[in-house]
Amino acid sequence: MRLDPGDLSDADRDKALAAASRLRVAEIRDADSPDFRAAYDLLDGFFGPLGELEDREVLARFVRERVIDFGGGAEGSYHLVGAWDGDELVGVRDCYVDVDLRAGASLVALSHSLIVPEWRRSGLAAVFRALPMTLARVAHRERYRRSFPTMVAAEMEPVTHDVPESTVRLVAYGKSGFSVLDPQRFRYSQPDFRAAADAAHTGIAMLGVVRGFGLPGDAWPVEVAELYPRLFHACHRSYLPAARVDPSENFAISTLRSSPDAVRLLPLPTGRDTLDRLAPLSREKVHALYPVGLRGAASRE
Repeated sequence: MRLDPGDLSDADRDKALAAASRLRVAEIRDADSPDFRAAYDLLDGFFGPLGELEDREVLARFVRERVIDFGGGAEGSYHLVGAWDGDELVGVRDCYVDVDLRAGASLVALSHSLIVPEWRRSGLAAVFRALPMTLARVAHRERYRRSFPTMVAAEMEPVTHDVPESTVRLVAYGKSGFSVLDPQRFRYSQPDFRAAADAAHTGIAMLGVVRGFGLPGDAWPVEVAELYPRLFHACHRSYLPAARVDPSENFAISTLRSSPDAVRLLPLPTGRDTLDRLAPLSREKVHALYPVGLRGAASRE
C-alpha cells in the first residue's frame, strides 16, 4: 500500500516516509486470516476494556461485506490496515470511508490506531494519520468514479491532566494538520460498545478532531459539521440498537442547530509553546457541556 506524501504535513513527512520504507503496510481483506485475528487482538487489548471497540464478529462482517449500506443515500466501507516489521505485527489502524451521496461529501472516520511500544515515535503514527485519506481516494475512484469534499475525523478523549497520553495524542494530531471542532457547539458522544443494556449511560463524550480536504478553512457550516455525527452514528446503528445511539445523535444535532452560525475550528497545539490551546478541551470543561448519560460510565458529577 502506497502512502501519498501529499497527505502528510510538513512536520511529519520525513519521519513518516522513513518509517513506511522500513515496514510492510497492507490492508487486511480476509476476515478468516491469522492477520485479522492478530490485528483485532492487538486493538482489543487496549480499546476493549474502555468500551471503545466493536465486537470481533462485527468487524469481520464489515471486512467481508466491503460496502455497508447505511440507508438514506449513505454508505461506507471498512478498512483494517496492519504494519509489519518482518513477521511481527507492530501497528494497526482501522477506519471507515463513508459517503453521503445526497450531500455530495465524504467522511473518513478514524476508528482506532495502536502501535507497539518499540515503534512509537518512529513516524508510524503519522503514517496512520495520513493513510486513511489515501484509502478514501481509492474508494471514491473505485466506487463512484469521482472525488468528494472530505472530512477526516477522529473521536478523541478530552484532555485529562493526570493522563499524559491524552495531551500527547492531541499534540501529534495538531502537528499533522488537524483541528478540533469547538466543543461549545460540537458535542459528540460515542456509544459505549460494551455497556450493559441497563447501564445508566449510553455514550462517552468525545472531541471532534478533524482535517478537511476541499472544505472551508476556519469554520464549517452547520450542514458540513453535521456530517460527523450523522455518518458516525449511521454506522453505529448497523450493529447497535438504535436506543443506544439515538441519544448521542439527537444531542449532537440539536446543539449544532441551536445557532445558524458556522462551527469554529480550534487549532490544536503543535508543541510545548502552544499547550494553552488545550484549555477549552479539558475533561472537566467538556463534560460540563453534556448530560450525565453521555459523559461515560466513570464520569464525575
